[in-house]
Amino acid sequence: MPMSASNAWTIRALVLGAFAVTVWLCGPSAMTALASRFAPSEHKSPPVELDRVGFVERPEWLTPPLLLAVSTALSPWLSGQLGLLDDAEARQLREQLATVPWVREVLIERQFPDRLRLRCGLRRPVLAVRAGDGTPLCLVDQGGVMLPWVDTELPLVRLHAEGGRPSMTVVAGERAPDRRVSAAAAIAVEWREQLAPLVPQCPPLLEIDTTNLGERWVQGPEYPEVRVLLGRGDGAPVVFGYGRPVDSPLPRVPVQVKATVLGQVLAKHPRLDGLVAGDLRFARRWADYLQPRAPGVPDPNGPWKELPLPR
Repeated sequence: MPMSASNAWTIRALVLGAFAVTVWLCGPSAMTALASRFAPSEHKSPPVELDRVGFVERPEWLTPPLLLAVSTALSPWLSGQLGLLDDAEARQLREQLATVPWVREVLIERQFPDRLRLRCGLRRPVLAVRAGDGTPLCLVDQGGVMLPWVDTELPLVRLHAEGGRPSMTVVAGERAPDRRVSAAAAIAVEWREQLAPLVPQCPPLLEIDTTNLGERWVQGPEYPEVRVLLGRGDGAPVVFGYGRPVDSPLPRVPVQVKATVLGQVLAKHPRLDGLVAGDLRFARRWADYLQPRAPGVPDPNGPWKELPLPR
């Protein structure tokens, strides 16, 4: 059975194992292109086959599942032909690619005599969003733009329904309307770019809990606006107080302080073994907030019991 252009393009991406943030669209022979350029009245604009894509580079964050998702989304537009010298067709292709939620910006350049260079700036997902019951909703980039769901190892935020209303409506390519999502995305970026590099063998960030954003449900230092769940050596989550969101108008505990506290916790409890909770906000009293527990034994009391979730 003949293979469709869309399927062929996707499979090619998987075989090569690298997505073209910059790709070469190979065109006709140099002589044909030059003839069209300098004698346009006698020669039509030579066509470029859009599915003849050469992959140049792949960002390190573009894992195979994300590669497949992006390739599949782009494939409908990377088929057929494009006139090498046709500005209108190039503009139309650029506009079509810009409708793909994964694409942040598109640049098409002629590389004479016989090539086009297509550069797609991609939105990098930083957070996975699920409903309170665990239903997958979407991924979001650091600006809170919603992207199609893909199974990844990104940190997670859960959106518990409020007042009986359903979770947020997902429209890929638009900004998430729920502030809990944008706040969690900013924390995910801050953790990856600022905190984690300061902590040797930093535990993985599993989840960001923004349920109490704005101290909506509980006030007091025992329930910060944001909590983070880090991966223990055995895979179990350990809950840590994190503090206020990145855009808070109120003072925040510096990232360096939180990184220092986490390093001290790890020195006392390597891989966070034996812990269920702690707090990264207190430079001097951090040990008072540690809750050691044997693996598999929950803590029914204490400051880190679950928040009263909305119904």
